[in-house]
Amino acid sequence: MTALAVLLAAGCTGGDARERLQVQRTVDLDAAVGTDVTVLDLAPGSPPVALVRGGDGGSWLVTPTTGVVQEVPAAEPGSELVIADDGMPLVVGTVLTRPDGTVLPLPGTGPPSAAVLDGDTLYLAHDEQLTAVDARTGEAGTTATAPGRVTHLARTPDGLAALVHRDGVELLRLTPDLRHVGDPVAVVPEEVGTPTDLQVTADGTVVVTAYTNEAQDAGRLVTVVDGVVRTQVDLEGTDDTALDVAVDGDLAYLVLSASYHPAELTAVDLATGEVTTVAGLCGGAGAFGAIAADGGTVTVVGSCLGAHPATTAFVIG
Repeated sequence: MTALAVLLAAGCTGGDARERLQVQRTVDLDAAVGTDVTVLDLAPGSPPVALVRGGDGGSWLVTPTTGVVQEVPAAEPGSELVIADDGMPLVVGTVLTRPDGTVLPLPGTGPPSAAVLDGDTLYLAHDEQLTAVDARTGEAGTTATAPGRVTHLARTPDGLAALVHRDGVELLRLTPDLRHVGDPVAVVPEEVGTPTDLQVTADGTVVVTAYTNEAQDAGRLVTVVDGVVRTQVDLEGTDDTALDVAVDGDLAYLVLSASYHPAELTAVDLATGEVTTVAGLCGGAGAFGAIAADGGTVTVVGSCLGAHPATTAFVIG
């Protein structure tokens, strides 16, 4: 049984209960690389790293907390970024690309629908097909089939979690060798539900965000513990956002932004659903997506809507 269902309205104020975070740094990613860019991914790390792509296919890694920019081989649309245990960022597309240009062929056709790295094992999803790949050699190992299209993968303390899009949004729990654990968990049962992100806390709490309607102007944050939905938080003010989520300790961070409300980074207590902190990002609405936390700051990428919108990384703490 769900322990809590609360409404998090974008227009609420919360009074003194909400500590104000501050934007510590902004980085204009377009200016940083000298061209208009699209953000393909933002990988959590110490610090987080963004993978961006220019209109001509040029690609760069940008570290927003330091402003360091590194050009890398062209990344395909749909590519993802994973961080190895030694801190090296790896671009996962049709091939696995290291920053020095070394390329390793991968199984499957085209960039994966989801990817996650665990030690030397790279787990890839191509729609329903799951494959464990040796990240050192590119050799495919164990395979499995999910009951629907896998949109997100994340590591858990004892295996993997996968989001499946099939007549709603389901959570699939997997062992490291891709065996299913228990039945899929219906996290958003509405048929029009669309998964947007998946994260796992250090203690194994699974955090899912999703749209709950076709208009994608209403969303939900759901926590799952031991295969059971524990908390549901309904979200308003989600249009113009991708509802990506970052977790840090017992808090989940996401951006709420709509045409009728200024863009804000919002922190939600995972146990209670209470809004605990808020940081303003724009004077008005914005379009935001990628977000990552590194234990001290939260980095979110998007743009404030206006006469001259720029793709910007906000570092908040």
